[in-house]
Amino acid sequence: MINKKYFFIGIGGIGMSSIAQYLHDKKNNIFGYDRSINRPIKILLEKGINITNKLDFENVPKSMLKEDVIVIYTPAVSYENAFLKYFRSNGNSIYKRSEILGEISSQSICIAIAGTHGKTTTTGIISHLFYSYGIQFKAFIGGILKGYDSNYINTGEEYTIVEADEYDRSFLNLKPDYAVITSIESDHLDIYGNLESLKNSFELFSQNVNNTLIVEKGININRDFSFSITNDADYSINNINILKDGFSFDFKTPSKSYPNIFTNVIGNHNLKNVLCALSIIDQIKEINISDLLQFLSNFRGIERRMEVYKLGDRIIIDDYAHHPTEIKSVLDTIKSNYDNKSTAVIFQPHLFSRTRDFMDDFAKILSKFDEVYLLEIYPAREMPIKGISSKALLEKINSKKKKIIKKESINDLIINSEIEVISILGAGNITDNLNKKIFTDG
Repeated sequence: MINKKYFFIGIGGIGMSSIAQYLHDKKNNIFGYDRSINRPIKILLEKGINITNKLDFENVPKSMLKEDVIVIYTPAVSYENAFLKYFRSNGNSIYKRSEILGEISSQSICIAIAGTHGKTTTTGIISHLFYSYGIQFKAFIGGILKGYDSNYINTGEEYTIVEADEYDRSFLNLKPDYAVITSIESDHLDIYGNLESLKNSFELFSQNVNNTLIVEKGININRDFSFSITNDADYSINNINILKDGFSFDFKTPSKSYPNIFTNVIGNHNLKNVLCALSIIDQIKEINISDLLQFLSNFRGIERRMEVYKLGDRIIIDDYAHHPTEIKSVLDTIKSNYDNKSTAVIFQPHLFSRTRDFMDDFAKILSKFDEVYLLEIYPAREMPIKGISSKALLEKINSKKKKIIKKESINDLIINSEIEVISILGAGNITDNLNKKIFTDG
């Protein structure tokens, strides 16, 4: 993977862009296509990686259209993509993103974080602790790690930290040494069809783990250890105190207890992510977990994962939540940290299929906000599904004030609203026009 040529189709994807950075570090020649300019694209451009946002061969260097070019693509790209069709007909070596990540991660001790929710924050916590203590590693993170301004960190080759993505069964290309499964819940039913099929895929993933697997207690998968923030388990958290800017707690392992630890994350779902990270690190015999605990206090989080801002006296929350359970986690955090304040949600549904599969669940949780504002569905890789729309979802929501808005009106809505806590939720392009310069840190 040195001194070769790679063409990335969908290079702006959060998983694709981190691999592009890794291969760029390895002195490969990288070129990429993506239809939009986003945060990961800007990071790549700053590193000198050439990218086009036009499906036009005239924008591609001739050297990047030859037979020796290795092609990496994301499943989010259409099978009919002009570049992908060209390279298929040309006989080039073509790989899915997950296949390349599997090859990269096999070259060192691999730590994989799997699960329906919590992967990115857990990966970010482990990466931050490793970096702070000076451990040699590379990390491929599914979000931009605050304080590092990147989704990719590389300090050495001893460990590789990766998110084990269940979409498209991508995580089955990994054979990690250590792994944790944070949760298993219905999602990606466009791929799996039903929850049982999804569970079977996680079972197959568990069989790929070479050394230690830790699983949330209650998940019926053979594991070495369990974890839980609510029940007795091999790894647990006790004496939890909710503070203004985080939690203090005691961390219990199978053999020890570490008292009075502080972490500056909010929300029980993030406290669970902290436990996931500490549990899997504790199983790595070459690392003494007690040396790393002090660095939890300056973990700054992941962009768009429970980011809290202020606008005057009002609270603004920006979060990637795109599943009913994730929205509930945001709302539960609001109730515990900002009790008795009025609430509004601005939500962009992600995918027609997910909106269809969880229509009633979305309506139920969104109805718990005082005001609800929906954007049109972000289609990503999908074509529209008849009868599935934001209007159909809105009709099912029971809220005293609800309406469909355009992305361009979000700033005015926030500025003019009298609501005390406003949540901006979704995994699409909902924040493209969001003017965060008017906010202060929460």
